[in-house]
Amino acid sequence: MPHAGGSAGVFRPWQRSFPGDIEVIPLEPAGRGVRRGEEFATELPAAAADLSTTLLDRLEGDDFVILGHCMGALLAYEMVCHLERHMLKTPRMLIVSGRNPPHLQTAWGKRVAGLPDDELFAELSSVGGVPKGLSRAMAEGFLHIIRNDQRMVHGYTPSQPVHRIATPVHVLAGREDEMTQSDQLPGWSDYTTGTVEVEYLAGGHYFLYDWPEHVASRVTGSTAPGVATV
Repeated sequence: MPHAGGSAGVFRPWQRSFPGDIEVIPLEPAGRGVRRGEEFATELPAAAADLSTTLLDRLEGDDFVILGHCMGALLAYEMVCHLERHMLKTPRMLIVSGRNPPHLQTAWGKRVAGLPDDELFAELSSVGGVPKGLSRAMAEGFLHIIRNDQRMVHGYTPSQPVHRIATPVHVLAGREDEMTQSDQLPGWSDYTTGTVEVEYLAGGHYFLYDWPEHVASRVTGSTAPGVATV
C-alpha cells in the first residue's frame, strides 16, 4: 500500500527486484491510478476492508506478506485487523514503513494540512513527496488526492481497546526521516502479540522506494544488519 497521494504505480517496478517465485501485488486505493473513477474512501478501516477483498482475490496461496508505507502502513495494519476479525487468511509478516505507531499523528502532516495549494506543493517537494516531473501547473489532481488522504488519516484513531494482531511486525524507518521518531517506533509492539523488529535504512521520508532489493531479502527471510528486536 502506498503513501498518502501515492498510487500502486510506485510498487510496479519492484517485481524486478524479487525472486521469480514471489509475486509483487501493488494495491490501489480508490480515487487514483486505475481506480481514479471511483469515489475516495473517507474512513481508513473501510479503505482497508476494500483492499483486503482485492488482495484475497489475487492470492494464489496462503503464504504472503503485507507492506505499507506511511499512510499505507496504517492501511496495512487495518487490513490485518480486518482479516483476523473475519477469520480470513492472514499474512506471515506485516512490514510497516515510515510511520510511527497508529495512535500517533504525524506533526508534519498536521502542520501542512491547512496550507494553500501552492504552499502544500512546496512542502511536499521539499520532502520528496511530489512525483518526478510533476510541475505545480499539472498538480491539481495530485493535490486533490493527497488532501483526501490527509483527511482520512487525520480522522483515524485505532479501535479501543486496541486490536493486537497475531502477525509479527517489521518496522522500517529512514535514518533521515523527520516524520518518525526512534523512541516511538518500538511502540508498534502495542499493536501485535507477535515480535516487533525495528530497522533503519538510509534516506528521508520516502526512503523505502530506494530499497526494493532489501525488502525482497526481508520477505524471503534473508538476514540483514542493523536490526533491533523489541
